[in-house]
Amino acid sequence: MTERLPVRNKSNYRLFEISSIIVFVIITIMLVIFNPAEGVNAVEENLPGVELEAYAYAMPHRGWAPLTVYFSAFGSQPQLREIASYEWDLDGNGLYDTDASTNGGYASYTYTKPGEYLITVRVTDDTGRSSTAQTMVTVKHPSSSSVDYWTVFDDSQVRKVELQITQANWDAMWEQPELKTRVEADIFLFGDLVESVAVSMKGNGSLGGSGEKKSWKIDTDHFVAEQEYKNLKQLLFHNNFMDASMLREKMGYEMSAFAGVPAGHTAYVAFWIDIVDDENPSEYWGVYTMVERPDSKYVRNRFGDDNGTGNLYKADAWFEQGAADLAYYGGDIEGYPKPRGEVAYGLRTNKDEADYSDIIQLCYVIDGIQYESEAVFTQALEQVLNVDGYLRYTAVLMTHQNLDTYQYTGNNYFIYNDLTTGKFEFVAWDLNSAWMGNPEFPLYGEKCCQGPVQWAPLYTKVFQVARYRQDYAAYVDLLTRYWFSDNYFPARAAYWQEMVSPYLAGDKAYVGDSALYSLEQFTNERNQLVILTSQRSQYLQSLLSSGQWRTIIPEPNVDLNTEGNVNEIH
Repeated sequence: MTERLPVRNKSNYRLFEISSIIVFVIITIMLVIFNPAEGVNAVEENLPGVELEAYAYAMPHRGWAPLTVYFSAFGSQPQLREIASYEWDLDGNGLYDTDASTNGGYASYTYTKPGEYLITVRVTDDTGRSSTAQTMVTVKHPSSSSVDYWTVFDDSQVRKVELQITQANWDAMWEQPELKTRVEADIFLFGDLVESVAVSMKGNGSLGGSGEKKSWKIDTDHFVAEQEYKNLKQLLFHNNFMDASMLREKMGYEMSAFAGVPAGHTAYVAFWIDIVDDENPSEYWGVYTMVERPDSKYVRNRFGDDNGTGNLYKADAWFEQGAADLAYYGGDIEGYPKPRGEVAYGLRTNKDEADYSDIIQLCYVIDGIQYESEAVFTQALEQVLNVDGYLRYTAVLMTHQNLDTYQYTGNNYFIYNDLTTGKFEFVAWDLNSAWMGNPEFPLYGEKCCQGPVQWAPLYTKVFQVARYRQDYAAYVDLLTRYWFSDNYFPARAAYWQEMVSPYLAGDKAYVGDSALYSLEQFTNERNQLVILTSQRSQYLQSLLSSGQWRTIIPEPNVDLNTEGNVNEIH
């Protein structure tokens, strides 16, 4: 017997067919709305799984427009699998429209419009499993700055500065240079006359070892209240002490800015001195590096504090007298080290209030508590310090090896309490000692301390945290790929020296009978910097690309809560 199929109701079938078409159209419209571009994937919420970790890094992560930023997914890895693709949403538009798979996850993008951009990377392994990570890029318009840095620090040329001073005032400064006596003078800054400024020598070790070519500090408002030059009250002219190449400071600040570290503007100038009450013409004093000094305008223009200006501290240290080591010495600032008779944390803003409670609290969090766990420590630290900024700052210094700073001497750094975030920020400063070291200087540094520093708790404790070591290694990777590299550094060094070389007097890089360097040394030392950069970059890249950075774990030789000891960092 043949089974008969039921007879379909044609009207019901037609209704079902129409309903199916409507559903299909709705689904299609939804797909178009949420995935508008063919071949472009929308950013979706996809939390990292246990088997696939994703990381996103940007360098620089903040700066003025136009800003070119380099990105990496350094450290992203699946367990026992291979990564198949890296996709980036670089403009924050919600789409993965940059495939960086063939570049190993590295990408770049130039931001021309100010704003805050949330950048996402999606990492997918060869099984199709994916994970995402995000990072933030902040771009500011130059007009948002209260100072036109791009005019004052025009580094496209070497411009003329002329100091006009009486013989008596000139002699007064030279009687005892170490006193840094302020005297009155006039100064022509790039053709603009500023009258009755205060001029004084500056520096410490450089005062006794730089011959006639001292570094100079100009205060525009010392004798004339509120007087400024293009909205600046102070200008610094550095003599490039111990640097025949005249490159270290200029390129050190440039490298810091590339890393996203708050860094001052710099420019080369030709410095002249005219003794106005003698018959001699103005005398050429050589090429100087003009450097922006951190002050209230500096921090406002970087951090945009709407609630006022937080405390800005300049660290100091001296042998056998202590240092700004960020160790905890109790609740009274009088108990803290006083190199040269002054508190190691020299206030540069809010001097009248003289409230040190914020720096004491920072030291307490770093060094005054015995934490129950690493998680409790990192949570407390990240409430009072921009740890990411400190890691960027340290990555720069360890890469180009400027060791005259916090973790080695407790000296030559600025630290600022940002009122907007409530966190301290490390600020780049005094970089003329960079590029002085061994190409195979360890990734995480050597012993933490030299001279006056016996215990650098922040440096030691941060590198005991695996998450911080991961971020630090990622920043060293970006530096050595895109700036501290054969592809960039040699050409940049040549560019600056070619600009400066016509302004070197005769055959000397320094003026006067006590000239320290010749033109031959000027060129030879640049070549040495290029070689050192190449060798160090290759060494660091070998550690990073081989994965050795994961197994190089710095171990202190003392308990993390013990003060007053030197710690081994391998």
